[in-house]
Order: sequence, then structure tokens, then C-alpha cells
Amino acid sequence: MGISIEEYKKMLLQNTPKNKDPNRQLQGKINRQLGQNFEQQIETIAEIYCLQKLAMLEKTPEPMKILKHLEKGRFEAVFETDAQPDFKGVIKGGRTVVFDAKFTQSNRISYQALSDHQRQVLSQYDELGAIAFVLVGFADGTMYRVDIKTWVNMKEIFGHKHIKQEELEEHHFKAKKAKNGIIDFLGIC
Repeated sequence: MGISIEEYKKMLLQNTPKNKDPNRQLQGKINRQLGQNFEQQIETIAEIYCLQKLAMLEKTPEPMKILKHLEKGRFEAVFETDAQPDFKGVIKGGRTVVFDAKFTQSNRISYQALSDHQRQVLSQYDELGAIAFVLVGFADGTMYRVDIKTWVNMKEIFGHKHIKQEELEEHHFKAKKAKNGIIDFLGIC
């Protein structure tokens, strides 16, 4: 049995320096966990693609350097380089695929969710003929595959620097479910 949110907030207040907001810390922890769940879902789908010999996708490790070891397996770390797109791989037949995964609890995803460096890298892959996109997940479980050209030109296409879930739906970016029930975000099942 876990603890309630109120109990967790009290615990944070007792163990948190005075300048940190426990509500923001809690929301940050929730957001990180939801993002990790989304990436785990993608990794599971990638395993199914691999088992069916349709594609091989690998998660790009974060370029981190450990600065200091703390107690209970925790550590302080910094990113050594700019973040790379989250996944890279190949689809049966030899086509390269590279994409970043973004999750939101909101009804929209911001242009700034992707760093300048990630946009640049995805665009370079696209220019060389790879399938390059952002896989956006929403709290209702839907996924949308937004090609990098659409992402980069978001302001011109949608009139603002974010994309609403309903706009993704209208423009047919929704990843379809395959016959086996998985969300086929590559469109290969």
C-alpha cells in the first residue's frame, strides 16, 4: 500500500530546502514517470517489430557523465553533449528510421519540446532519405507520427508554435493499430 499525495507532499516539505515548491517537484516526478512509461511502450513495440523481422530500433543512450555518487544508488550527473533523437534503426528493406519521442498530458505539444539540436539532426537524416519524425504521445494513449518537415514548419502550417491533438487528428498523423493490437507507429504491420 502506498502513501497518499498529501502524505507525499508533507514528506517533500520536510525534506526539501525552503526555496523549492513541493507541488512542482511532485508534478515533475509524475511527468518524468509518464515520459518513461511512454518510452517503455515504444520499446515494447520495437521488440515486436524485431520479433516479426520488420524493423530493428534501438534507444539512444543519454550522454551523461557522473559527477558524484550519492547514497542508495543515486548520483549527480550532467549531460556531456546535446541530446540526440531517442530512437534510431532500420526498417526491413534497408530504410533508416530516426525519431524522438515526446509525451504530454496537455492537449497540445510545443515546438520547443524538441531542442534546436534535435530538430537539426532529424532534418539532416531526412535530407539524406531517412524516415525522420517526432512520435507524440498523449495522456489518452494515442500516438501521432509528425514528420520532421511538418514539425520544423509548424508555425506556417498551423499558424502557431504548437500542435493541438485535434489538429494532428485532422491532418491524419495518428498512428494506427495493427491487426495484432499494437500501435503501429511505423506503419509496417
